[in-house]
Formats: sequence, C-alpha cells, structure tokens
Amino acid sequence: MVAAMATAMVGMAPVAAVAGDGPDGGHHHKRGYICDKLETHGHAAVGSGHCVAINAPRHGVIRGTFTIKARHHHHPHKVVCVHKHGVSGFANLPKWVRGNHCHRI
Repeated sequence: MVAAMATAMVGMAPVAAVAGDGPDGGHHHKRGYICDKLETHGHAAVGSGHCVAINAPRHGVIRGTFTIKARHHHHPHKVVCVHKHGVSGFANLPKWVRGNHCHRI
C-alpha cells in the first residue's frame, strides 16, 4: 500500500510543477513584481505604484532572475531582469522596484 501511494505521489509531481507555471508559461513568472507602472531606461527598469512581490523580496537587494510587469497596460508590458555581479535589482515595496540588466519579454 505504501509503495502504491508513493508511486501515485511521484506521478503527481510533474503535473503540480506545470500548473505552477501560470497561464503565460515559462520560468520567468514564478518570481517577480507587479506594479501600476513600468518604465525602462536602457538596460534598467523601474516598476512603481502599489507594487506587490511574487516569491521575491519586498525590501532590499534582489539576487537572481525576476520579472517586473505593468498592472494597467493594454498590451503585455513586462521585463525580465538577470543578475550580473550578484545583484539584479533593489526593492522598496509598495513604492517601487528597480531591476538591472533587464530586457522586454
């Protein structure tokens, strides 16, 4: 019986991982921020206004890849920011979040 339960649970793991990707798919949506506005300046991006974090720090240094998405935009307006030299951004929620080395997706 225990072996049957373990086999059933193992079979469920991939389904749960796929379901966590969200409607847009891809790994970029698992960690990031949604803000009222998103502005880009070269390779930097700033999200501002009522920002919320999704699996990401609310304050301080951000390390690793994350996204910033505009909440009130008619067309998908999103950037992905990656870390270079250990830091990929800085958060000061709910006011703003800044990303370094970002590009539109």
